Amino acid sequence: MVALADCLYWLVINGRTQQDTMHLTSFLLPWLLLALAVAVGFAARLLPLRSKAGIITLSALGAFMLLFAVLSNLFTAKDRDHLERYKEQAQQAEDWKYRHLDELTLILAQFKPPSEADQALLKKLISYGWLGNNSKLLSAQQAHEARERLRANYNPVKPMLIKGVPTNVDEHIVKLALRQVGFTLVPYQADEEPYTQVNIIYYGRDMTPLEVKLAALTLMRAGVELKAIKPFPKDTQGNLRAIKVDWNKYYDSRKILDVADIETVEQFK
Repeated sequence: MVALADCLYWLVINGRTQQDTMHLTSFLLPWLLLALAVAVGFAARLLPLRSKAGIITLSALGAFMLLFAVLSNLFTAKDRDHLERYKEQAQQAEDWKYRHLDELTLILAQFKPPSEADQALLKKLISYGWLGNNSKLLSAQQAHEARERLRANYNPVKPMLIKGVPTNVDEHIVKLALRQVGFTLVPYQADEEPYTQVNIIYYGRDMTPLEVKLAALTLMRAGVELKAIKPFPKDTQGNLRAIKVDWNKYYDSRKILDVADIETVEQFK
């Protein structure tokens, strides 16, 4: 008891937190139980069990043992709750770190100076008569602006998968942009031929319209010409929270989807 009092005094003097007190108490309780068990042994040996003093002493020691056992279980449960809370906070911190690391990496990738080959291509296009108000360039800019408006009030909560990003876009930038809105890119399998062109995305049953819009606009601002957005023909366990970027010859002759229509639609059909 003196040791416990000294420890509590040390905690008060040093301004420790209630959490430290709980940890120290949970550490001391088993030793107190052991001391009480030894005391019970000595009492049973020195005092007559049927005497008044023996009954009172053993009853008091037994009550203290029961009390300390209950307190020990209580503090152990609280320690377990604190540990789970720490794990959750650590995971949140880890997610925050990688999310902001992705943001920084995306910014650096977007501001990377164009290569000499890209600059030469741009000069050629200008020499051919291309202008900044070309419909394809405007569509990409409109997709970016719509994406930013939708993303302003969006916070990804549940994990999402996306597969089928074509090879005619910068995969690194598109992958980071998709991760920015909560998607994890599923790579092509070794026996799969990567798409060079796509025109449709299929979405899972548990995807929200906003999540589908962000995926579509992320692709469209990279120059992908989408002509349809449809639910998966069949639900499976693996596609409920997933998007598949694909090419379908049935939709190839259709017109390209309008950015404004995608941004304002309430439900894809």
